Amino acid sequence: MAASLARAPRADAQRNRQRVMDAAARVFAERGAEATLNDIACAAGVGVGTVYRKFPDKEALFDALFDEKIEALVELAEQASKLTDAGVAFRGLLLGVMTKRASDRGLDAILTSPGRGTRFAEELGQRFLPTVDRLVARAIDAGELRADFSGHEVCILGFMVGKVADITRETGSTVWQRYAQMVIDGTRHVQGDAPLVPGPLSFEQNVAALGRAG
Repeated sequence: MAASLARAPRADAQRNRQRVMDAAARVFAERGAEATLNDIACAAGVGVGTVYRKFPDKEALFDALFDEKIEALVELAEQASKLTDAGVAFRGLLLGVMTKRASDRGLDAILTSPGRGTRFAEELGQRFLPTVDRLVARAIDAGELRADFSGHEVCILGFMVGKVADITRETGSTVWQRYAQMVIDGTRHVQGDAPLVPGPLSFEQNVAALGRAG
């Protein structure tokens, strides 16, 4: 009995922590990084003191949510890699990244702010980019993707469309999809394509740019 009583508070604490994290994910996605811990406490249905005991500030919450956001990106790439049509696979991944960013206003702050930029680069380079590079190579070989496209440009294109979603959210919540399709169509290989000038940023430069913009 004593052992059960000792375990109960820990189980309750873990449930409360997850409750706060789930609420934080929703609130940051809807309102962006400007949301407060008070907002999150309200969404979680707990007192603000409970939130502060688990997470002393928003940065601590961002750190806790980081893994979930990375896993979501990795899952997008893995699911796309299971598709046999190379063009459908690549375009599905690109649209998936765009959709993820368009629906989650807090994604940039959680993944790329200065305190997590190095970790983001490492996770992206080790777990996301290798699969993306294979998808890109397949699509180029199949004639479905322009030959000068680089895999690490997927994230920056997702960010671009996400910013469109941010600025049009009040007047046309789905209009970003129009621009997503324009961008995706622009990646297709067309006979006689003029080379893109200038060339792409390096992976490191892309990650740094995302961090500054987030």
